[in-house]
Amino acid sequence: MLSYDMGKRGNASRYDYLYRRIRHDIAHGNILPDEKLPSKRALARNLGVSVITIEAAYAQLIAEGYVRAEERRGYFACELSPVARGWQCGGKRDGQRGGDHLRGIAASDSIPENAIRRPSPASAGLTQFPAASPERRLASPGTSARMVEGVPAFASGGGPATPAPSSESAATALFPYQTWARVMRRTLAEESSATLAQAALGAGSPRLRRAIAAYLREYRGMDVPAERIVVAAGSQTLYQLIIQLLGRDRAFAIESPGYPLLERMYDAQGVRCASVPLAAGGIHVAALRESGASVAHVMPAHQFPTGVVMSAAHRRDLLNWSRMDAARAFSSDGPRGRFIIEDDYDAEFRMSGRPIAPLASVDVAGRVIYLNSFTKSLGAAFRIAYMALSEDLAAQFELKLGFYSNTVSPLEQLALARFIEQGHYERHVNRLRTHVKRLQDGLVGRVRESSLAQEVAFEGLDRGLYFSMRVRKGTQDRVVGALQAAGVQLAFLGKGPLAWSDAQAGESVFALNCESLNIEELVLP
Repeated sequence: MLSYDMGKRGNASRYDYLYRRIRHDIAHGNILPDEKLPSKRALARNLGVSVITIEAAYAQLIAEGYVRAEERRGYFACELSPVARGWQCGGKRDGQRGGDHLRGIAASDSIPENAIRRPSPASAGLTQFPAASPERRLASPGTSARMVEGVPAFASGGGPATPAPSSESAATALFPYQTWARVMRRTLAEESSATLAQAALGAGSPRLRRAIAAYLREYRGMDVPAERIVVAAGSQTLYQLIIQLLGRDRAFAIESPGYPLLERMYDAQGVRCASVPLAAGGIHVAALRESGASVAHVMPAHQFPTGVVMSAAHRRDLLNWSRMDAARAFSSDGPRGRFIIEDDYDAEFRMSGRPIAPLASVDVAGRVIYLNSFTKSLGAAFRIAYMALSEDLAAQFELKLGFYSNTVSPLEQLALARFIEQGHYERHVNRLRTHVKRLQDGLVGRVRESSLAQEVAFEGLDRGLYFSMRVRKGTQDRVVGALQAAGVQLAFLGKGPLAWSDAQAGESVFALNCESLNIEELVLP
């Protein structure tokens, strides 16, 4: 029976403390792979807490892939690869010798057939995501769309578009403009020329970086000093800085299916691009190794467009991959070895349970570059994004790129810092999250009450700004036509079974975004 002293949880909630303790024990081998966990009622009695607390902790562990639930059998710990040993940050050995850092990486070198299954062609009028290519370089998708923070909006039918999650209308409509105006006036009245000058430095305003560091510590579980945060005018600017920081003599791996414009942006910067397929729990690490890429751009918390949450096993394998060949991670010429770009683009919009822990929060070797943006939460008028770097990468940034002037207005940086410090940002995000959940619930409820109910099944609800829908074979035209006529934004992902979906053969899978939908006027047959 698991036993934890709940009196030592400090300010943490009971379920959060329990979730963290069980996660720690599974990750460190104290709970063995396939070991059965106590039932919810038994563990609740043993710890003196409610069954609801145990349910919440188990649900979060299942969502992150540390635990699996088997019907009528109970809960079991998932198997994780041993931590790969190698070189830690700053070039320090972590206890292994010679090539021992390659041991313990459990992912198979063979790529299962279903991991590279190609999506079927899309129906007329619907956008199709580029399929995984056997070649390392993809052809440009050749699509056009309205851009929001470098992410094109979902197509709502009628013309080519590259669908992606867009929070423009919801975030813009709900933004507290009067509050922002007051904050901006105080900023103009009270900030000195010295603080404005500091905000123009390459990494951005120290005050905004401190506010972001506090936010990451409170809401994402990341203990990142402000000095290791870099602010820039949007994610595309950060991509350019990362390429300059890591070097152009690399191949960058992108997920397939994935964010279609990533390949085009990397191509525009003159770097090679490798398309790597998804497996059931995230990017296929064996295929990543075979691709020859040394940088992997991934979305672990809520992959676009499939909605996959990267499992704990995949996270461990991916971190192990990044630590291989890291013996000389930094040299006089700049960073060497492998790196992971973690795109946490809609972390603020998970609507059930706690947010999925970022890879960066468990990266002890300094191989993860964490990216996020304010555009999806504040609206398209705010072109502000940031990245969190390891200690060594932050030093390399200052050395190689610190001469740049920051690309975000100093006034906007200082006003945003105040906006976060005074709690306005948290309140706005909470309101926006509630709004999007109401729209998701409303759409799903209307569909389930309509004549379409027997034709569809929903997946990935409450994970973020979009979710997926499986449509029964032979009914695609009817379902899609009805939803498009009602103004629902959707995009074709492929036909099942797919490696990242449990869709049956012949079923079609779609990504849906309903945040700009008027639920009150939604009419379905």
